[in-house]
Amino acid sequence: MHRNNTYVFSAVFVSILTAVTLFTTLNIKATLVLYGLIMILITLRSICDDEERIITFPMLLFTGLFAFFSGNVHAFTIMYECRFRSVIRVLLPSSAYFVYSLFSGVDDVPLMIFRIVILAAASLLLFAAETLISRYSEARRSIPNSVSVSAISEMYTKKLNQELVIKNYLTDRNARLEERENISRSIHNSVGHSITAAIVTLEASDMLFDKSPEKAREKLLTAKERIRTGLDSIRHAVRVLDDETVSISLSDFLTGINTAADEFVMDTMRVIHMDLPEKNDELLIPREHTEFLTGAFQEILSNGVKHGNADVFFLHITVDSSHIKLTVNDNGESDFSSENAASRLREGFGLRKLKSYADRCGGLTFFSNEKGFKTEIMLPFEGGHNG
Repeated sequence: MHRNNTYVFSAVFVSILTAVTLFTTLNIKATLVLYGLIMILITLRSICDDEERIITFPMLLFTGLFAFFSGNVHAFTIMYECRFRSVIRVLLPSSAYFVYSLFSGVDDVPLMIFRIVILAAASLLLFAAETLISRYSEARRSIPNSVSVSAISEMYTKKLNQELVIKNYLTDRNARLEERENISRSIHNSVGHSITAAIVTLEASDMLFDKSPEKAREKLLTAKERIRTGLDSIRHAVRVLDDETVSISLSDFLTGINTAADEFVMDTMRVIHMDLPEKNDELLIPREHTEFLTGAFQEILSNGVKHGNADVFFLHITVDSSHIKLTVNDNGESDFSSENAASRLREGFGLRKLKSYADRCGGLTFFSNEKGFKTEIMLPFEGGHNG
């Protein structure tokens, strides 16, 4: 039992017993002196639990003297305060009275036995009361702990919920950013080359307007068609964003590359030398990869004309069951170098998008400027086959 509760129980019990004894004893002074000494021991015991064994024997002496001097049966219950084991504590008052009766020469044995039983019952009641008070006190002390544990558990649950909300928010935010980047890349790749080709065609028509109005008119119609194609590409790019898991055959991919090359040659009068693998209807490549590589090819061609004034391009594509690689060289005069590569990649929207996509897919990009600008893009994929 807790020290404070033990002290209060013992002090109240001893004080009440002393008050009752004072009305029936003839040794009032001795009773009061012994009461004071017992209270001192009770106080010391509540302060110094480690010294309880030392205090037990003086307590036995003083409580025994208290009972013997009072000469009253009920006074022997004070010996319950001796902190022996539970059984000894319960039996000690009745045992002490039995010894007292033998030495005092009690003739009425049945009365003596009755008093011994009464003392044992009183000690047992004291023990029961002390035990109930102890358990009640412990229960009262455990309530704040239970509340504290419940509060901590609730706080921890709230924290986990907050972290989950933040995590879901960041996941959704990253998904939106990635989707935005996909839209930006798709529109840039699909529309950029059409707009560039249209501008080049318009510039050519402007130069031919005075010399050959008919050819200039043809160029204007071609530019118009290129702009229309760019608008269709925008619609197509947005429509297929949710269809990235679909794969197309290597043959269809190479057909798209050939179409893009033919359109570029027709619009710009440049030359493209191509080294392509054999068409294969069985080998499947992720549609997102093929659209990216086609757009990248168009972007590289447009940049070669715009920034390097190139007029000859070399395209080389290799593919196996798990990788596809696109390499484009030109004979332009680009200012790209190893010294300014980092700044050019930061400033150049097209090159930055090419590298960003390849990095996201676990691929590689390489840019160099030796005897013309060179771009290499390699993308991994999980190969599949039709049928």
